[in-house]
Amino acid sequence: MSDDKLTTGARLALEFFGAEPLQKIGADARDDLPNSIGREYIAEVCFSSYDRPGLEFRERLMINIAMLVALNRAPELRLHIWAGLKNGLTEEQICEIIRHTMIYCGVPAGRDALRIASDIFHERKQAAEKSSGKERL
Repeated sequence: MSDDKLTTGARLALEFFGAEPLQKIGADARDDLPNSIGREYIAEVCFSSYDRPGLEFRERLMINIAMLVALNRAPELRLHIWAGLKNGLTEEQICEIIRHTMIYCGVPAGRDALRIASDIFHERKQAAEKSSGKERL
């Protein structure tokens, strides 16, 4: 394993997702060999590739969202939609990515993805209202 790639990957994962989601992912995982190997692989191979030239974070996120819709990977899709919003994608852009993906992957995959997006958008709005003191009673 390359320490440089592992360090780069860990830094980019933090930049990509933010601290809170990474802490939640870590809290939900057992501290054992399979999870350790998974974390190392994701940091070293997956996220270190985000440092390559040619595509910006935002473009990679758009591709990831489309692929996760196609693969019907709801937990990962949820993380990547959240990361997309954190990294500058709008709700409209995310919905359009999902809509376009439906052409190639079918309506059921797209509808599931749109439900996930709707849930995330709603959760973010509730959190924003709560933090601004405008929580509805």
